[in-house]
Amino acid sequence: MDDDTAFESTMEEVQRNISISHLEQLSHLELPREAPPQLPEEEEIILANLDDLKKWSRDNMKAINAAKANSCYGGKNGSRINWNNVFLSFMESCASYLRDYSVLVKAVDAYREGEGDHKTALELYAKSTADIKALAKIWGMGFQMFADLVDESPGGRSLWNGPFCAGFYSLDPKKPFIGGTNPGRSAEILVDYNFQFVQAQGVLFNAHVSQGVYTGLFGKFKSAPKTPMVLITEAVAKVAKASSKASVIHVTGHSLGGSYSTLCFTEFLRYSTLGQLPAKCTLGDIYTFGSPRLAQRDLGDKIVADLKNGSSWRIVNTDDLVPQVPPVTLSLVSGIFNHINGGMRICKDKPTVKLPSELGTSPPSRLWPKRSELEAHKTDSYYLSWRNAANSKLFNEDDEVVED
Repeated sequence: MDDDTAFESTMEEVQRNISISHLEQLSHLELPREAPPQLPEEEEIILANLDDLKKWSRDNMKAINAAKANSCYGGKNGSRINWNNVFLSFMESCASYLRDYSVLVKAVDAYREGEGDHKTALELYAKSTADIKALAKIWGMGFQMFADLVDESPGGRSLWNGPFCAGFYSLDPKKPFIGGTNPGRSAEILVDYNFQFVQAQGVLFNAHVSQGVYTGLFGKFKSAPKTPMVLITEAVAKVAKASSKASVIHVTGHSLGGSYSTLCFTEFLRYSTLGQLPAKCTLGDIYTFGSPRLAQRDLGDKIVADLKNGSSWRIVNTDDLVPQVPPVTLSLVSGIFNHINGGMRICKDKPTVKLPSELGTSPPSRLWPKRSELEAHKTDSYYLSWRNAANSKLFNEDDEVVED
């Protein structure tokens, strides 16, 4: 059996084990029969559909292949931004929105019925991400869900939160990397998300972060045996173990998913500083797109101090208002929100701008954006701006990025 065949065989078993672990988690959650829409009061389309994502992929296979060739890793902290890596990470973020939630609920129902080998449950589980896997196949990559994020009901039971964490992985066991991504619902930012600060306990360097994001990843509830972050870490370890060489981890997410991704990456960074990353893993980069602010400056300060071998990239589309929330009125009550460093403002028809650090400042903010103001938050708008940034002469090796 050659290395590639052995890897494929091992990954089949790895995927089965992770899938059962995820189904076990979901079986303990209170799941609505239907997922809430992105925007409950309007039919605005924030996300690209499968056909668009296939076209973007085929039109930019050179960028995807280049990102795969360097394991979607841009080098040690201080390295120049790599727009090929940005594109692959962006596509991972977009693809994760394609999960068919209604089919996933059926998979959980089948799992709860207790069929011995879980055959029906696993078939439905795989079907729920068929579109994502079809897109990953174009890229020459694999895909696996890791865990759903949770909240707590007034009765103390674990509620389905909406976002989930998943991973794309290289199919080349000799050039392995894992991209973790978290899709988030834009409606939560506009309506009812809990941005009040909580101090992390024993995780995230004990930084002060938004309670809603923190609870989603680290909440411990009686009806859920393990926190989502534990399930994510275990899943990454299983995927990495299947390869013959160390896997480089990058993390990505769009919108509120960028907030979850930031905390996930920060916890991986904490693991790294303690020598506790999963075996055969190294930590690379984080790429977020249109993420709102989620923490006080202590989180960003720790990333600056401890991130040595990778980079933090926070991509913001011009006129996207979501990165400008929470509003200053909330900051006056609960404390000042600061973005982490690495901000880059992109535009479909203007030069890219490197954003100054917000750490230790009181950044200008605004009231919550209206739904009609979300045009620049859409994934297709981000795609057009990425194309301009990637094709700009400003990013030849000998050129400098324009400073704001």
